Amino acid sequence: MSTFDSPLDRRGNGSKKWDKDYIQRRFKTSREDIYPLFIADMDFRQDEAVLKAFHAFIETGDFGYFDVLDSFYDTIQSWYQDKLDTPIEKEWIVPANGTIASMHFAADLVSKGQPIMMLTPVYGIFKDIASNFGGMVTVPLLEADGAYLIDFAQLEKEIIAQNVGTLLFCNPHNPSGRIWSYEELQGVVRLCKKRGVTILSDEIHGELNLSEKPFVSLISFMEEYEDIIVASSPNKTFNLSGLTASYVIIRNPKLRQAYQRELARFHITINRAGMSFITAAYEHGRDWHNDLIVYLKGNMALMEEQLAGLDLEWMRPDSGFLVWIRLNKVTDVDRFVVELAQETGVLIEIGSRFVADYGNYVRLNCATSHGFLGEALDKFRNFYQNYAE
Repeated sequence: MSTFDSPLDRRGNGSKKWDKDYIQRRFKTSREDIYPLFIADMDFRQDEAVLKAFHAFIETGDFGYFDVLDSFYDTIQSWYQDKLDTPIEKEWIVPANGTIASMHFAADLVSKGQPIMMLTPVYGIFKDIASNFGGMVTVPLLEADGAYLIDFAQLEKEIIAQNVGTLLFCNPHNPSGRIWSYEELQGVVRLCKKRGVTILSDEIHGELNLSEKPFVSLISFMEEYEDIIVASSPNKTFNLSGLTASYVIIRNPKLRQAYQRELARFHITINRAGMSFITAAYEHGRDWHNDLIVYLKGNMALMEEQLAGLDLEWMRPDSGFLVWIRLNKVTDVDRFVVELAQETGVLIEIGSRFVADYGNYVRLNCATSHGFLGEALDKFRNFYQNYAE
């Protein structure tokens, strides 16, 4: 039996995904038999080698003031080279607190009061970032052959019309898990360079490639265009989101120094435990990461089997553990999600949390055990087959 077949028991430990009060507020149900497939984290236990390194850090008993160690930078460089085939220099890496917070600071720095653009549907926090700094402009993604495409003509038109200064970009795309091609990314970069738009790229799902496509980081274009900031961390890959620790990568020295000053102005930095845990995950978790990819591919095969024959369409993700599903027989998706939860205990994410152009889509998280996922999908299948508005 795989270690992934025995997921963590996360009830009662503060896990938002399993919190009864939060679930009651979101889904209007107090059922005990629940299948939380909504919040984007995993139910898997850490690799034993990584946990051993975590324990060794705790056992030092030293949690005082600190400097970021060279090993932090070294493991990130090594991971990017070996796992993502992307060389980076140590000085490009800026330790930060959580990815969401680091993107807020970056947007505050570069937006300069100009509107912030995003391609929708997209990760809901992007709306919060844009609303705080300059306002939001959305451009809908095109949908063709079960995948999203970028409408470059509309993108440029809106950049000009709305005087856009920053593009918030998801690479890979969340919620669909699409890995953008090199040519698509090059098109985005060249358009933003032409129009003087800074790119702020969230690449936190890039380490979970389930496809044969190469994941291309926007780091690869930083020599061609200097106004790019990449935000990432192992928080999705190793389920470390609760540590609120991450890093950003900025090649441009002036932009990097400005970002560092912005963090220093508010005394914001990575926390000591987060630094150590990121280092440990990247250093000791490589085999576990390989096994995780294999397991997630198996879960995607289970998804394909269980959703076959239903009046719906889903975008098989190139990367990540989130599945974007269009419910063709449902018009009121928000109501459907609540009724599904109340009748079956299966908890999925509503499309309306993805800013705009979400239609009748929902998102489902399959980073849990095969057995648990199979039970949830069986309940979902039966409910959806018999559902009538």
